Amino acid sequence: MLNSVPPEWMQWTTGTIVFLSTIILLLTGFTIWDMKDPGWSREGYLLPIATTRGDRFFMGLLLTGIYFCLLLAFFGPSAAWTVVVAGVLFIGGAISFF
Repeated sequence: MLNSVPPEWMQWTTGTIVFLSTIILLLTGFTIWDMKDPGWSREGYLLPIATTRGDRFFMGLLLTGIYFCLLLAFFGPSAAWTVVVAGVLFIGGAISFF
């Protein structure tokens, strides 16, 4: 159970709050979209397995997280905006091509 909201152990900056809020809004939007217009499984171009819209979105989030960690490890915080742009492209690509 949390003693404080937001928890004290996390560095709550404006960027952290915006990032977390964006992920929550995207997941909520995908949930509402899937309830109104259920998606179907399809095989992607890169992965020959059946995936749904939500699966592809989740894979895009994972790719973006991995890419973000790698860029921060090699280039430091100066690469943060590059990751934001690349993240949007990764998620769009994952939804389209996976």
